Amino acid sequence: MTDFKTLLAGAKLPERTVPICLRGDLTAEFEELEQQLEEALRVPASSLEGDGSAGIAERIEALRAQMQAHTYRFRLRAMPHPVWRAFCAEHPPRKDDEGAVDERDRLLGVNTETFWTALVHRSVVDPVLSADEWTTLGEALTDRQFSDLADAAWSLNRRDVDVPFSPAASRMTRGSGSE
Repeated sequence: MTDFKTLLAGAKLPERTVPICLRGDLTAEFEELEQQLEEALRVPASSLEGDGSAGIAERIEALRAQMQAHTYRFRLRAMPHPVWRAFCAEHPPRKDDEGAVDERDRLLGVNTETFWTALVHRSVVDPVLSADEWTTLGEALTDRQFSDLADAAWSLNRRDVDVPFSPAASRMTRGSGSE
């Protein structure tokens, strides 16, 4: 059994990766090809040449490879507790006309107008981006892609750190002693 001091000496903050495809325009082409493939498979082949589904499937796989080539795995890291508290304090909730916490900020206790972008910028450790690059990236991301980064950053700082379980790895190693 490992003692606490040894564990503490090796402690590291949790990290997570979020894949973001920066060629979202290819999604429409992918969806169109998938529809063509479904139609080709639904209609019986009328010639010896087949239904054309093999060619469509090859185009889909080529397009998937192209999309994967334009996908970057952003690495995010949690903040230590004191840094997190100070970070949240930099984004105090807005007040309404009566001096109460604005409804938009009540649930999280931070100014949601400024918090999310700052959280993503602070949490992403790879790639390292300049202010101009953050602006360019912000113009290239969809709201959903930005939300994926923001959700990961929030989860790193506010959710439990569990020992992950991989069903696939478990299945592969379960019987490995007999092989």
